[in-house]
Amino acid sequence: MPEFVDPKADPMDELRRWLSEATEAGVFNPAAMVLATVSPEGTPSARAMMTRTREGDSITFFTHYESPKGRDLAASSSVEAVFLWTPLERQVRVTGTITKTTVEESDAYWASRPRNTQLAVAAAPQSAPVSDHAELVKAKADFTANIGDGEVPRPQSYGGYRLTPGSFEFWQGRPADRLHLRATYTQAADESWAFQTLAP
Repeated sequence: MPEFVDPKADPMDELRRWLSEATEAGVFNPAAMVLATVSPEGTPSARAMMTRTREGDSITFFTHYESPKGRDLAASSSVEAVFLWTPLERQVRVTGTITKTTVEESDAYWASRPRNTQLAVAAAPQSAPVSDHAELVKAKADFTANIGDGEVPRPQSYGGYRLTPGSFEFWQGRPADRLHLRATYTQAADESWAFQTLAP
């Protein structure tokens, strides 16, 4: 049975530990998370995406600011992210608030991406209706021809978000007795973390 969380630990440290253990266990895409947002009309929306950094006290990811998720985040900064590592019977829920990364951080991340990825992101209007996949292929080919061997500029509509957590919920399955381990960390006004064990 993998070790459960330490009540006295920083929950971001515990999240990083669980991510590291999922990576070591060979879990496919361990840094993937499901991000849930709410539209201006109050409609919930969720999608799987990759986290890129989990440094300090935040989780960072990059996307199109004008996508549906970007519009949701512009309307409400409150989100929830869920990490699920099925082979380890582990789940972590993170609720918190979103802020944009700096232009410099977005530029640095963009520069680290493979050129083929940059071309695809710059050429395709994320989530916009298209007639068929061939239209996207042509758009990328045309964009590539126009830019030649030059540097691919980061679209102004593409950049990063930083999720600053306000609460964590860790869940560890126990198939033998079905008394699964479940606990929360909730941040207080003084930025300390209150730990609470929950029934499964």
